Amino acid sequence: MKIKYFKNEFYLQAKKQRNKTLLIYFFIALTYLILTVGLFLWYGTLPYKDEKIATVKFIHYSITAVFVFISVVYFGIKFKRINKYYKKCIDVQTGLTETSFGNFIEFNESLETKDGVDFKTLVFLELNKKKNNFFERKVLVLYEQPFPDIKEGQNVKYTTQGNVLKYYEIVEDLETQGEIQ
Repeated sequence: MKIKYFKNEFYLQAKKQRNKTLLIYFFIALTYLILTVGLFLWYGTLPYKDEKIATVKFIHYSITAVFVFISVVYFGIKFKRINKYYKKCIDVQTGLTETSFGNFIEFNESLETKDGVDFKTLVFLELNKKKNNFFERKVLVLYEQPFPDIKEGQNVKYTTQGNVLKYYEIVEDLETQGEIQ
């Protein structure tokens, strides 16, 4: 029975989070723009060498500094990570997939980063047909999600996209799959 590991819900959650983050940032940017226009109009109505000009400039410089700081922190850190996760979800859903057979060895909790997204790994023993020998293959799973229900030593048929687990199926014997002769 084929089990879907990478669910459409991951993409929908990432899209919702991305849209919410963009909406918040656009609200902040619009607020900054309105305040800037208001301060500019206030500045334009003041007479030459008025004492309030320094106040208007101080308020505007302060607001600009806060806006730049929020933009760098918010867009440079938070949105960048959310956007990379969103793009990785799209890649996993629409990209070319590869199906392989392997014997499951272990779960690896250590953090691995690929394209700015955090993963943990499943380690499989897989046959290299060209060299006719076995090698360890690390298959990536999302760091926030639980590991799939695979036990050590089980033979697994798995589908990946960019080495990220998409589907898996536990099989009785790899020889029946035509992989080991």
